[in-house]
Amino acid sequence: MFKNRVAWLVIIIVIGAIITQCTSADRNSSGEISKSGDLNVTETRLGDCFVDLPDVTTEMTNISSVNAVPCSEPHSWQVFHKTNLLPGEYSEVAVIEASNEVCNLAVEALAASMSDLKINEYRSADINIIQPTSTSWSKGNRTVDCLIGSDTQTYFSSVLE
Repeated sequence: MFKNRVAWLVIIIVIGAIITQCTSADRNSSGEISKSGDLNVTETRLGDCFVDLPDVTTEMTNISSVNAVPCSEPHSWQVFHKTNLLPGEYSEVAVIEASNEVCNLAVEALAASMSDLKINEYRSADINIIQPTSTSWSKGNRTVDCLIGSDTQTYFSSVLE
């Protein structure tokens, strides 16, 4: 009877590992997303592309993961700038203000570096921000992701190319 329980436990662990491998995004040796899948928002990198995001425009929304894809595949959003906010006491207002300031400056720099082809492709794109929540701040997360993209448009290349 004990052997049967151990066997079932091993089977459950193996199935869980397979499911995790099938749904987690993978990176190649250059660090780019090479296989689509879920990616924890604390593991995003500059240049990562996502299929979609929850609606974060109306209020702060907790996002734990995104559906990451290679930027050559259809996607809606891309991380075009990442930075860390200065440590200190968490304040939602301060985090929002600092994130907006950082991303506004990053938009200006991005626009100045884009080719005419990219400017045309992203002319109707929106800017979105993933920023720390009070919970993630208390765990040491100070990272702000500045995103470019759209909930209604699909892109097939990186804005950073």
